[in-house]
Amino acid sequence: MLSGFPDYHVRSNRESGDSRPDLLLIPLDETQPVIIVELKHVDKFNQMEKGCEEALEQIERQDYAAGVLEEGYENIVKYGICFCKKSCVVKSGNKKAS
Repeated sequence: MLSGFPDYHVRSNRESGDSRPDLLLIPLDETQPVIIVELKHVDKFNQMEKGCEEALEQIERQDYAAGVLEEGYENIVKYGICFCKKSCVVKSGNKKAS
């Protein structure tokens, strides 16, 4: 689905930090943002916001940004996406290295 982004390398479930993020999009141009995506699924619509929050917390807890920070990328955009049936909710959390 994401392989059509010519300016990014798409990595799926590859080692980064202490675990494996669902999706990691690495730009060919280091001035562009790295995109980290963690996906969740819930059984009830009223759990979707919490699922997004859990995904964002997992990105932080597992330190998924560690590898790209070591490579010199500074602009990182994080997305927690939660699905329920045919619906989804997306939440973002951004981090700029200091």
